[in-house]
Amino acid sequence: MKFREKLILANTEAAYGTPEALTGTHAILAKDVEINPLEGEELSRELDKPYLGADETILSGEHVSISFKVEMQASGAVAVAPGWGVLHRAAGFVETITALTNVVYDLAGSDYESATIHFYMGVNLHAMTGTRGSVKIIIEKGIPYFEYNFIGLHVDPSQVVTPTPDWSKFIKPFATGPGTTSGFTLNGYAANPYALTLDVGQSVKYIQTLQSETVDINDREASGSVRIEAPEIGTKDYFADIKNRVTGALSIQHGQTAGSICKIDCPKVQAKNPKYGDYEGNTSLDMDLVLIPTSAGNDEVKITLT
Repeated sequence: MKFREKLILANTEAAYGTPEALTGTHAILAKDVEINPLEGEELSRELDKPYLGADETILSGEHVSISFKVEMQASGAVAVAPGWGVLHRAAGFVETITALTNVVYDLAGSDYESATIHFYMGVNLHAMTGTRGSVKIIIEKGIPYFEYNFIGLHVDPSQVVTPTPDWSKFIKPFATGPGTTSGFTLNGYAANPYALTLDVGQSVKYIQTLQSETVDINDREASGSVRIEAPEIGTKDYFADIKNRVTGALSIQHGQTAGSICKIDCPKVQAKNPKYGDYEGNTSLDMDLVLIPTSAGNDEVKITLT
């Protein structure tokens, strides 16, 4: 097997933990894939013996974790879910498709969906069921990405024939830059951004009882960081905002033509820890971000595709 011969398939489960039949049409176009195919708690037997030496251990609570990146790009058609939609649904988002209008991903507060994921290392299949996770949004110079981290229930691996992937749901991405990325605002100011990272911050746990096992999302603390071209104080005083604990909205859009637009909105953001930096000789202002729900709840991050 060659190390680069990797393939991921994924689909939403109709019932939690019930495996979905996956084919090449469920292929995920990913990069930087890392998998821990067998995790769990090592239980030492700690037996008393009349001689020295280590004890064997027993593995309990077997599960699988996987992480990878997917290009942040809409489907190419209005009101058609992108290939990464199933991943967002397993990462705590609700997908809403409005015919001829848009696809919206809002944060769920309960009843989280799950996915079956198949990872192929060559002809070795590692399957995960009941999979849930979290996602980061990374927008920098170059191609923007979603970075996923998932935990799933363990299925014994097997050797199979690798399916032929169909990546037609993943269109070629647009790089960031003028003409493709626009509309960045933070606290009412149209800043010039260099980089933005938003971490949805779902707390995902493998939970085992005496007779059951699940992977659940049991908390969320969304955060992020931003690097912008440092404005003059008279133009925008972010230091005063931070000192006075001012919160405001954050928004950015990637893609400019119908079917390719991906807009991200965070209605209540608090900036903190400002630092000056050097960006190609220009002064940058680097800030950490806390993404806070409004009184409506479950609205720290919203993604709209049009």
